[in-house]
Amino acid sequence: MSDQSGNVILGTLLGAAVGFAAGILLAPASGKETRETLGEKANEAKDAINDVASKAMNSLKEVKESAERSLRGETALVEKEAGKLKNEVKSKMENA
Repeated sequence: MSDQSGNVILGTLLGAAVGFAAGILLAPASGKETRETLGEKANEAKDAINDVASKAMNSLKEVKESAERSLRGETALVEKEAGKLKNEVKSKMENA
């Protein structure tokens, strides 16, 4: 996930939280009802944040695994080419 998309997600979550809090605090309800609603919404926000974090971690894991696969493939290619070069040099040394 890029820094820009992370900032968009963070901004969206913060904007939603601020808007919700303002709506609850300005709505006509008793203190007990307001506290209960805030507690419920805080739990919902926590769950949403955990979900976003989990998705981000999964994306990072996929990127890491992809990079490792690519690196293994490139390493094998380099080893193969190095072996060819070694044999070529050895052959030239024997023929010299």
